[in-house]
Amino acid sequence: MYAFAFLELPIPRDIPSGWQGHAVEFVQAGQLAAAVDASIPWETIQTDDAQLLNAALLHDRVICDLFRQQPVLPLCFGTVFISVERLKKHLEQNSRDYQQRLRTLRGMGEYTLKLLPCLAHPELDDGKEPELEKADLTEKLHALYPQLVHGAPQSGVDRVHLLLPVRDGEALLEQMSEWQTRYHCWRFDLQGPLPPYHFA
Repeated sequence: MYAFAFLELPIPRDIPSGWQGHAVEFVQAGQLAAAVDASIPWETIQTDDAQLLNAALLHDRVICDLFRQQPVLPLCFGTVFISVERLKKHLEQNSRDYQQRLRTLRGMGEYTLKLLPCLAHPELDDGKEPELEKADLTEKLHALYPQLVHGAPQSGVDRVHLLLPVRDGEALLEQMSEWQTRYHCWRFDLQGPLPPYHFA
């Protein structure tokens, strides 16, 4: 049984659609529920790149649809439970921990900041300026946003994941605009609020 996320009851009013239009279902145990889709043929789609991509996009969409309605603990893509009973037992055994984490995440969102190097900049004579700016920026990020996770760089693009109250998203945008004028060697791309993928 494919699982997307854990959440607290009550289940959300707007139920996302799952694989091939089937409604996502909820397996309940105590005050928790798991958003699941038993119709996903997980074993079969792993050998079909197109179906695997569709499943990955579905996974993200369902989690985002749920997150817009209430706090969620997103699960990794490909999380499968072998039975409803095993899933219920897992929820029961981890109930306290999951409920505490969900309470901590109430009103919070993850923001992903991408740092893209500006390749052609007149001040980059010795190549040291980008590293100095990056070190200064990293220090400021840690000081202002204590809930921070550095993602693995991809194709020269650094990623930083921040967890903060959704209501502070506008202030974060303003901060990024101000920093963009100060840090000339880097271009910022901010996404969010997203489900707390790196903080669940």
